[in-house]
Amino acid sequence: MSLENKIADKENKGFFRKALKLGFNLGVAAASGALSYGLVGIAGPLTGLAFAGGSAVLNAFGRNPDKKSKGLEGLIKEFTVGSLTGIVGVWGYDLAASYFPTPGLARAAFGVGVANPLFTGAYMGIDHIVKNDFNPSGIGKHFKENYLPVLKDITLWLGLPVALTINGYGIPATVAGLDLRGYPSIVVADMFYRIIAGLSLAKTSSAGYAPKLAYAGAH
Repeated sequence: MSLENKIADKENKGFFRKALKLGFNLGVAAASGALSYGLVGIAGPLTGLAFAGGSAVLNAFGRNPDKKSKGLEGLIKEFTVGSLTGIVGVWGYDLAASYFPTPGLARAAFGVGVANPLFTGAYMGIDHIVKNDFNPSGIGKHFKENYLPVLKDITLWLGLPVALTINGYGIPATVAGLDLRGYPSIVVADMFYRIIAGLSLAKTSSAGYAPKLAYAGAH
């Protein structure tokens, strides 16, 4: 069979289409990781790895409620979402430190009350667009129905880690010369939360998206 005939074959067309889509998503993930590293250091790509790692664990157990996080393409998209969301997360930390140079309750309150809502909004918007192949359709409805439940869950599960690490507790700010800003403590907490929340949601729902525990990636 000639190359032209192979390309024209319906089965091969599907294969080539999938290969091109996978290549495109790999390129986007690489660009997202590079952008986040350039803007906020290693904490950006680490967030991407935490997102993908949490989903990979759920996939391995067959308990991932997010249908769009399954398979290689799904994990690549999770890395993209995490890397881009990590930028907002670290900026929130830096903003808190600039407004409240001295660690204490005020900085913790700012992290939980201001940085967390911004992080939630960034996460939900980026996740929706990336997981829907960069089609923003339906994003308004998505926020209207799910922002408050997602924010509640994020605050409940990650509020304490945010309050502690934003004041210097947890993983040190610098490890082996890398400026981590303490943010990886949240990355670790996030990964475990995604796994726990995903397992909990998988037990209670066989459908796709559910507002509660949505930060685990349920759509």
